[in-house]
Amino acid sequence: MIGFVVNPAAGNGRGKRAWEKVRRELIKEKVEYQARITEKSGEARQLTQELLRQGHLEKIVAIGGDGTLNEVVNGLVDSGADCLLGHIPAGSGNDFARAYHLPMEPVAAWKCIEAGEGEKTIDLLMMNDRVAVNAIGAGFDGKIAKTANEASYKKMCNQVGLGKLAYIISMLRVLFSYRPCDLTLTIEDELHECKQAWMIVVSNIANYGGGMQICPHAVSDDGRAEVCVISNISRWQLLRAFPKIFTGEHTSHPAVRFYHGRSIRVESEDSLDVHADGEAIAKTPVTVALLANRLRIIANR
Repeated sequence: MIGFVVNPAAGNGRGKRAWEKVRRELIKEKVEYQARITEKSGEARQLTQELLRQGHLEKIVAIGGDGTLNEVVNGLVDSGADCLLGHIPAGSGNDFARAYHLPMEPVAAWKCIEAGEGEKTIDLLMMNDRVAVNAIGAGFDGKIAKTANEASYKKMCNQVGLGKLAYIISMLRVLFSYRPCDLTLTIEDELHECKQAWMIVVSNIANYGGGMQICPHAVSDDGRAEVCVISNISRWQLLRAFPKIFTGEHTSHPAVRFYHGRSIRVESEDSLDVHADGEAIAKTPVTVALLANRLRIIANR
């Protein structure tokens, strides 16, 4: 049995269209499945647990964006089930799909899941009572994530297939009002004082925000998270350097530092917005713990 959790609103209706295509394939192939359709934000976590309680599932598939995937993974972790996760991307950023080379076309993504040949086990990032699959960010990018998710133009960008543009517009809006602050970063037991920090990203994969290579050396199954800190840089210098994040060329910039670890504590003089997989969920201070070899997924070989 295969379970599907579908967010029809993802990507301004892309989730609904993706499910319609996949469902036709399931009927044609006579695949035994159960499906749950979300009606509101946050519901995918609960629906995942519901599916897992009702019977043995060989695989569970999230249809939607990275936010939907995050909720489904949290439902899996809550239940303690050892179930293989598949993903059919239908959101704005689709960073998980990029990281694991999943097809963006729904039927092609389903064929990849059906074949199940690219199974691998990955780490997760835990913060409070929630896990992240891709990344957790605080500060500038946490504020960007909050702004983008609340913006009316995100819907318009999704309509024309430019979900990444919504992030860039939000970045420019936040850039001119955001004030960097001093923060303390504790990795394992080592303290790092970061003066006038703009952002800190704890990442499990290389990309976020619709394909930006924020942590280009992050590996999702190496038992440690990569941490990127951007600090001591003026507003205009940051604006000029920002395009380099799309290619990973920012790694040599003097304002950018990288760390690695299994336990990361972020404390700041001001309360900062924190996002998990693009969803604004908390404020600093926060502690991120890496959960090694925690989730079985289907990647594309």
